[in-house]
This record gives sequence, structure tokens and C-alpha cells, in this order.
Amino acid sequence: MLNFSSNPPDDPRGIALPLKRCPPGKGISAIVTSHDLVGTPTHYYGGRTHPCTAPDCEACQDGVSWRWHSYLTAWGPNNKLHFIFESTARATEAFILYRKANNDLRGCGFSARRLNSSPNSRVMVETKAVDLAGLTLPQPPHLLKVLSIIWNIPLTDMQLDGVIRDVDALLAKRAADPSHLPFEKRTNKQHATQQSKPA
Repeated sequence: MLNFSSNPPDDPRGIALPLKRCPPGKGISAIVTSHDLVGTPTHYYGGRTHPCTAPDCEACQDGVSWRWHSYLTAWGPNNKLHFIFESTARATEAFILYRKANNDLRGCGFSARRLNSSPNSRVMVETKAVDLAGLTLPQPPHLLKVLSIIWNIPLTDMQLDGVIRDVDALLAKRAADPSHLPFEKRTNKQHATQQSKPA
């Protein structure tokens, strides 16, 4: 039997937002809608970015190195688009400094641009306080729920061990764990650790 409706069905998983990275040649200007950001090591694997799922990570097993990325929700006042913005660890530092000064990211205006026309060139982020008078920001969605839809990972498999406050500490902890290194580096690191242990 055919079923017709005048509205599309809601996604049972919740709200879905597009994910945006800083494009080459032109920048992004937007206002943060989430109160904070979340970050995780990721791999570019199979033609797209995936979160690292070590110790059972296929990309790690194939020797693909990881990079830490952060995610926050943002809204473009010109195009009215609500989206997720992805940043590298270095670009995230601007948001970290703003958060330290304001204890919150919501309402943070930012502009992001690449240093040159290469799609993989360094991203520069500048933040500023925004006068929100006359603006109504969208309510922030649950970041992990939205990312679970983008990555097609059950929410129960995603963990948030508190708000990430120190990117450098996270990277150091990650690098010290051999299970998150490419196979060759992991093997060498484990061998060196074993050689340094007292007999």
C-alpha cells in the first residue's frame, strides 16, 4: 500500500548537520552555537575521515597515521546554515584561548582561512566577541549524537571522558600509547620499551 505525506519523516537518530572544513581559496565566517568543543584522533582512510577506534582500528592496523581534530557547531549569519566545523589541533588553539577567557564558546565569532590555495595548507582561525543583539542563535545539538550520524557509529560506542581542556596533554597521552601508532612505529616503540625494562 502506498503512503503519502506532505512532510518528510524525521530521522529517528536525531538532528543531522552538515560537516564543514575550511575550503581553499575562501574562508569561513560564523558564530559558534555549542558551549564547548569535542575532539578525537582521526584517520583519513578509504577516501574520508574516520575517528580512530583503537585498539580495534582498521586504519591503525593498515599503518595509517592519525591526526587530532576538534568539532563544534556553528551558524553562518549570512547563509543561516547550522553546521559542524572541523579543526586541526593547531587551529583549535584559537578556540581554546577564547574559552579560557570567556568560560564558554557559544557566541564566539570566528573566521577561518587557509594560508594558501592548497586544500591541505594550514588553517588560521581568528576569534572575536560578537554583539548578539538582534540575532537568535540556533540551539546547540548534542555534538556526539550528530557526529555518530555522520560517522555511522552507534552513540553507545562513543565516549566523552569529560570536556577536553588540554589538547597538548591529550596528544602526549595518545602518542605514548603504542596501540594508536601505525604498526611499524608501534612495533619499534614496544621493542624499545621492552629493552629498557630491567632484567
